[in-house]
Amino acid sequence: MKKFQKMLIITLALLLANVANALEIIDVQSNYWAGPEIVRSIQNGYIYVIDGNKFKPEDTMTRSEFVTALLKVIRRQNEEVVQDTTFKDISSFTPNAESVALSEQIRMAFGYPDKTFKPNRAINHNETMSMISNITNGEYVAADITRFKDYNDIPLWARRAYIKNVANGIYVNHPDSLSFTPEKNLTRAEAAVLFDKVLANIDKVQDKYRDMYDNAVGKGRWDFQKAEYIKGDTLGLAPFATNNKVQVYDLKNIIEAGNIIIGTSLDTTRSRKDLVGHEYVYTAPNDVYSTEGTFLYPKGTEFYARVEKIGYSAWRSKPERSRIVFHKYTLPSGETYDMAGVPFTKNDKLIYVNSVNNPKKAKDLASYKLSDKEYLIACAHQMAPLTEFKIDPNKTIYILLTGDMVIPKSEEYLNLRTKKSILEEDI
Repeated sequence: MKKFQKMLIITLALLLANVANALEIIDVQSNYWAGPEIVRSIQNGYIYVIDGNKFKPEDTMTRSEFVTALLKVIRRQNEEVVQDTTFKDISSFTPNAESVALSEQIRMAFGYPDKTFKPNRAINHNETMSMISNITNGEYVAADITRFKDYNDIPLWARRAYIKNVANGIYVNHPDSLSFTPEKNLTRAEAAVLFDKVLANIDKVQDKYRDMYDNAVGKGRWDFQKAEYIKGDTLGLAPFATNNKVQVYDLKNIIEAGNIIIGTSLDTTRSRKDLVGHEYVYTAPNDVYSTEGTFLYPKGTEFYARVEKIGYSAWRSKPERSRIVFHKYTLPSGETYDMAGVPFTKNDKLIYVNSVNNPKKAKDLASYKLSDKEYLIACAHQMAPLTEFKIDPNKTIYILLTGDMVIPKSEEYLNLRTKKSILEEDI
């Protein structure tokens, strides 16, 4: 095993010409064609790493995995499912069953003529193009696809979807830009690129599908696109954070990915008793300000973490390790917004809590002088392994943000500062 680990590190050093990058995802090189999009997908929680430090970009996605990720892209994943699915191969035991049922409910995805969904079947380009077409605006006759070499291979039922998506610029065809390869199964790397394009063209998603997205970013109360940048601050909650930058706007604050925030456990957390889908809640023990004095979020803000994966003991067949991922936060006023984060860990084993000795010994990725892309890949994967942990109530833990935490400055938000904090601001 030690010999294998040594060979792995040497291989990484050769690939990236930097031994310090040994923590990087081992199957995504720094010049990989979809590298930036993969980083953003990991940051935003659309697609997760596999086996601790692999993305497996050339692996395929199942149909249920794809609809689960696409719901997250358009911010509909938390919508309540109010109708029973009609797919006869979907049950409560089916992976991503709730996402499949929701995708049917909002008419984003459809099944096969035999009334099945085939959730575990690899999804192909035709099917992905159809789902994207179902949720986007545009005319089916707005683009000419005859310039693509294999447009005649597109089945008639999917051809109009291709035309519409080409008009909207939401499609992926790598490495041949003039081929669709319609029957080819979608790879995880292609999915990351496709989700990135959907997000970049969110204005082309139909209004009825954007309701949850617009609510999440505060449509009607503030406009993020018109927010005016004021200054850059810093956050100093943890001296070993890989980033400490905060962006201050007139209508929002952004705590950048790589920062570490603190949460106090409200529940007993035991990896050996975890179940996939279980939610843990952590709360901010104090009002949080930037080092320069900008109010960021109040005491009592709740951070929600979901168990995404369980690792079982090889000989006892019992849960031994688990991965929890933070996916949303709720202000004391009840406003809820998306976030992306993971418990801060070292050497894939220990979750940092407030009793750990010498936390400054944590590896500081920022000191490695990586490029932005290399740094983000390393940062996103390093802190989301399967880990064994035990956290008691009222114990504080460090949470690494793997995506920017956007905090809208609504009137309700500004009223959340404690009287003590407001007095301190006035001094």
